[in-house]
Amino acid sequence: MRLPITRYLPHILVGLAVASALGVAYTTVILPSSNLTTPKVTWTTSPLTISFATTDGSGSATDTFNCSSSTGPISFRTVSNSPGIIGLTVVPASFTNCGASLLQVTVVATCQVSASQCKGSFNGLVQVRQPVNYRNLPANLPVNINAG
Repeated sequence: MRLPITRYLPHILVGLAVASALGVAYTTVILPSSNLTTPKVTWTTSPLTISFATTDGSGSATDTFNCSSSTGPISFRTVSNSPGIIGLTVVPASFTNCGASLLQVTVVATCQVSASQCKGSFNGLVQVRQPVNYRNLPANLPVNINAG
């Protein structure tokens, strides 16, 4: 006489094998990455203000920052609230590593139109990107631009 469980024993064993593989994957890949903390950027001056005469065509301001932990290579992305009027760039455009030591950048605002059309107050943003992980690091640097 056969027990009814022996009929389903191969299915039960396959189910247990799949469940244990999923459990191992969860504990070795998903769980540790969810506990990681995202490195944060700390800016010395925030928000940064750039003021210049429109006849000059551009202005700049310097700021320093560091990261809460070593991040590896970083680059910058700039956003202008009026990209057709004011362009933003960061010099240098990248660093090979961001960590506890202070790094210095210069943010440059440039008129994209004639001096008479460039007058006004604008806003921008500098984002620190970690290209290896395809993510932006908090916190962004707000930029106030006064072109007069």
